Amino acid sequence: MNAIKDLKIEDLLDDLRERAMQRIDELVKEGRKQARHAGGGHETTSLFSAFTIGILAGAIAGAAIALLMTPLSGKQAREKLSERVDKLRSDNADKVNWDSPSPSGNGKAAGSYEPDYTAPKPVI
Repeated sequence: MNAIKDLKIEDLLDDLRERAMQRIDELVKEGRKQARHAGGGHETTSLFSAFTIGILAGAIAGAAIALLMTPLSGKQAREKLSERVDKLRSDNADKVNWDSPSPSGNGKAAGSYEPDYTAPKPVI
């Protein structure tokens, strides 16, 4: 009879709450797993790996198609690009001087910002 008197109702209720919460967590996890399985779903890790494999397969397929469908070889493409650049330079020669430094004369791009900073002098 002393054991029953020494037993506190609050301790008993706390212990029951803790056990109930653990059991609820177990049941929720099990329910989620069953729902995922019933719906034809997969585990999170398998979804991530399937997504990654899909991205890689798409990238490889895209690269292969791009290489097969390119109308020019690399050398021809570089020659055509350099011809276009030369044409742009000649058409805009009167507007822009491509080989000289910026108008400010400091060798920096026009409109670039570089703050002037001088280190503070030490206090003696």
